[in-house]
Amino acid sequence: MADVTDMRGYIELLKEMGELREFDGVDLNLEVGALTERAAEQEGGALLFNNFKNYPTGFRVISNVFRTCKRTGPAMGINEENGIDFLYAWRKKLAAYKPVPVQQVEGGPVMENQMADDQVDLYKFPTPKWHDLDGGPFIGTGCGIITKDLETGKVNIGTYRVMVQDKNHVSVKMNMGKHGRLAFERARDAGKPLPIAITLGQGPAVFLAAQMPLPPDVNEFEFAGYLQGSPVAVARGAATGLPIPANAEIVLEGELPPMKDEDMPKEGPFGEWPGYFTEENIGETPVMTVKRVYYRNEPILLGAPPLKPPASYLPMPLGAATLWEQLEKAGIPEVKGVWGFVYGGQPGPFTVVSIKQRYAGHSKQALLVAAGARAGAYGGKFVVVVDDDIDITNPGEVIWAIATRCYVRGGIDVVKDVWASVCEPAMPPEERSPRGYTSDRVLIDACRPYKWMDQFPAVNAFSKEYKDRIAGKYSM
Repeated sequence: MADVTDMRGYIELLKEMGELREFDGVDLNLEVGALTERAAEQEGGALLFNNFKNYPTGFRVISNVFRTCKRTGPAMGINEENGIDFLYAWRKKLAAYKPVPVQQVEGGPVMENQMADDQVDLYKFPTPKWHDLDGGPFIGTGCGIITKDLETGKVNIGTYRVMVQDKNHVSVKMNMGKHGRLAFERARDAGKPLPIAITLGQGPAVFLAAQMPLPPDVNEFEFAGYLQGSPVAVARGAATGLPIPANAEIVLEGELPPMKDEDMPKEGPFGEWPGYFTEENIGETPVMTVKRVYYRNEPILLGAPPLKPPASYLPMPLGAATLWEQLEKAGIPEVKGVWGFVYGGQPGPFTVVSIKQRYAGHSKQALLVAAGARAGAYGGKFVVVVDDDIDITNPGEVIWAIATRCYVRGGIDVVKDVWASVCEPAMPPEERSPRGYTSDRVLIDACRPYKWMDQFPAVNAFSKEYKDRIAGKYSM
């Protein structure tokens, strides 16, 4: 992993693996987005675009990078390619986490070119229109938003969508409750601007760390170092003093002024991870004044646009491993797996938990914790708990369990007013608010009833092991 610490090293690895396709002359207006969507739907290779009209040769865009376990694994130090095996290995890696302190350096490749103050021009970089109804060019999709809380001094990296407003301003869609938004709110309350830096192409481990729902006490740079097996080299930004990846492709540096809600401009629409466009919003999205831009020679913009499920920019619901960990830390025993079928960084609005039941109320307890834990609450809607004989990565088996093991009268509950994602498409307009959203959760107990489990009908299927053995015996 030592040689996969920046995007260029990762691209070379993808070439060696036969996992990269290169294109010249593709139109930034929709064609790049359409090819990205098609590749994701087919679980195809990563796409590297070059030679855009009216842009210098060598200014590139890469997308569909992390769509499969095969490509994402090297960035996480995981060799598994099967979904549930990958997630289990990922959870074990999470549990063994030990921070790897950053390597402080002077300068770095990202400093090869700079724009400052009046020279800043974001239109210099080719930015696709990712979806046909997007409200503008979103330069930040596969990005890392670096902030430092003015009260606590903690540095955070998150992934939030970034829309170009003009040549030196971008809107940064940090939703209520997210770490970056909390830092902005505290700075605004104090009447101070929040220093901010945005990476638009960085080592794969830095991006993956930025988009994961990590605990507040985990430093994403140190987590990225753990993933890649070596310290992340960071340089001090001249305008903010923030740590920026020294080998990033493009970094924007500046501040979020303490503007009032009514001063925040139009942002969106944008095609988001549930598979729908979010409406344009006014008065919700802070705006960054870009004071400096750093970029490498022939820079590469990382695109990771949200796509209609089951396509995604990620190979699986990586946030499910975080929820799995949070369930166990809350005292839920015998959790055998967690999965999601519509996901971004979180497990999403259809989350499935597998347990081996040990006592009456065990399944309900797992449901309640999963609905309220940080990794399960944001973007959640339906939470299902099943027995450990169900393959939770197979929607057919999950639906079978719901259809046959859930006794509706006692097996379904609704919890009111839980923290919700602004991307929730079914939320009524009158309940949408710049101050944040809440919505209800449906809890579905699709386990065999524990109190009379020994009387529950037996499944009319042979075991997988027996079928494998007999099929092998007769070469079937």
